[in-house]
This record gives sequence, structure tokens and C-alpha cells, in this order.
Amino acid sequence: MAKRVLLGIVIVGVVVGGAVYLASVQSELAALRRASDEKRTPAAPQGTSSVPRTLSDEQRQGMLGVLRSESGEARKVWFQVELGKSEPVAFQKALEQVFRDAGWQVETKGARGMTFKPGVYMLVADEEWPSDATTAYQAFQIAGIDVKAGSGYRDYYAQQKKEKPGWEGPKLADDQVYVVLIGANPGA
Repeated sequence: MAKRVLLGIVIVGVVVGGAVYLASVQSELAALRRASDEKRTPAAPQGTSSVPRTLSDEQRQGMLGVLRSESGEARKVWFQVELGKSEPVAFQKALEQVFRDAGWQVETKGARGMTFKPGVYMLVADEEWPSDATTAYQAFQIAGIDVKAGSGYRDYYAQQKKEKPGWEGPKLADDQVYVVLIGANPGA
């Protein structure tokens, strides 16, 4: 009888030990699957959001109202975007369509190997803002799009090239009075 009790205890111990071991293996397997999934789906770069930016109908209508009010002859916008990154390209295309719908000329170029900081930037060639640059900036503002802007970029570019020959930055064409750079979504 003692042998049967001892055998029963051993069997229960083996079953409980086996169950604990199986639970441990399942937990490790789940952790490995999560790690594998994370490697396949890379996170957005730090300081950015993987959520695509879109324009609501209200934002579009606000921008159209401002852009259509531009009375100057030169109703043109220049965009520069990292063409290899889908989120900034999609956002730039949405913005481009609003400008086109308002009757503006649109020119878009790639980043030429440069990486832009997250966000939207507007670089004005001279210290004095031309009318179409001011209107474009106001259209972004009415839509609630945060745009970091600066003027005197042509002189800044020349100075940087002189002081640091290897320096890279967006180069403006002779007839280009500003550029709107579209970087990744900076997130909320």
C-alpha cells in the first residue's frame, strides 16, 4: 500500500512538473513570436508617428479659401519630399491636390538623398516673403498644419556651402522663391 501511495505521489509530481514545464515553454514561445513580429513590423523612427497624416474636408476647404484669395501672378508652390517614404509622399500628394484645385502651379522634387527632420518646413529664399509664399503659409495655418518657416535661405545656403563644402541642404533654383519640405509625421 505504501508503494501505491508513493507511486501516486510520484505520478502527481510528474504531471504537475510537466504542466509547469509546458506552461513555461508556451510562455517562451509566445515571447519569441512577439519579438519576431516586432522585427517584421519596424516601429516608426524615434520622434515620428507611423499614423499617416490626412486632410479633413474642413482643412481642405479652409486651405482652398485662402489659396484662391491669392491675387498675385505667381501662384506657385514648390515641394520637396523624401520619395522613398510612403507617409510623407502621401501627405505631400494630398497637399499638392489642394494647391492644384485652387489653381496653383505645383512643382515637386525628391530629397536628392537628404533625410528631412520630421514635420513640415518652409524655406523662403529672401528675407522679404513674396505674396504666394505668405499665402501658402497662411493656408497651412488655417488648416492647423504646424509649419516651421524661415527666410533668407538662399544666403544661408551659400554661407553653409562656403564654410562647410560638404554640407548638404535643399538647393533652390534661380527662379524658386521658396520650398516646402515634407518630412515624416512628427506625431502628436
